[in-house]
Amino acid sequence: MAIIGIGTDIVAVSRIARMLEEKREDFVARVYTQREVKYCEAQARPNLHFAARFAAKEALMKALGTGWAEGVGFNQIGVANRDDGGPEYELSGRALELLEGENASRVWLSLSHTDDFAVATAVIETAMEGKRSTRTRKLPGSTRVHSQR
Repeated sequence: MAIIGIGTDIVAVSRIARMLEEKREDFVARVYTQREVKYCEAQARPNLHFAARFAAKEALMKALGTGWAEGVGFNQIGVANRDDGGPEYELSGRALELLEGENASRVWLSLSHTDDFAVATAVIETAMEGKRSTRTRKLPGSTRVHSQR
């Protein structure tokens, strides 16, 4: 196994709360998946969960090395919870294509927050050290991929 990308992001919860207050409809539609919105709104403190998911999206973009470039959009990167409660990515569109192009075998995601900040770290791993393949493979472990092509 080899690590081929690492990304970390921290976001002020107040920044996300302000965006949700001032531009909720546009911001939510541009950034979050429907599943994420449903999850966050069901929580006692939704802004914390929206902020953590925002940080997770930024962290993965950094790990991919793209930022917002190369056609990757925020709503192509979703965060869901596994059966055990841990977070995992759900990817579609260009974000999924780029990850498959790197021959990724696993993507790790860690989230945390306080009242004021949310942080996320994404680590992309490949099973084939130093080799890249054009084969498409399902990513086991902490990432589920959903193609919406």
